[in-house]
Amino acid sequence: MGKTILVIDDEDHICQILKEKFELLGHNVLTALEGAEGLLKTVEGKPDCVILDIYILKGEGGLSYIRKLRTYSHKNPQEQTRIRETPVVVLTGTGKTLEPLFESERISGFLEKPFDFGNLREKVEQALRIR
Repeated sequence: MGKTILVIDDEDHICQILKEKFELLGHNVLTALEGAEGLLKTVEGKPDCVILDIYILKGEGGLSYIRKLRTYSHKNPQEQTRIRETPVVVLTGTGKTLEPLFESERISGFLEKPFDFGNLREKVEQALRIR
């Protein structure tokens, strides 16, 4: 049975392409166009991995999403830990300059845009194995 993947990207066509490709691999895919919507879907949809565009122009951005995710508070300690430890694979146009930040925020991996789907699939599968 496939895993649940959440794609957060302000470009809807990217969300739809990734949704289609990962669904063909047997996964359930949720999408969000900005960070606040993404956090709600993380809490409600319980994704096994998040694919996140770090630069979101409208709404809450990727860095804000990551920080809220990693400091999420819940009355149930197991639920809090599950949400905080959700693996995140970042899509970025400036990955190398943000690499130290990604390490401090426990990012599972990152890819520079434009990206190759095979490389993204590999990063996601690696993050899912860790989970």
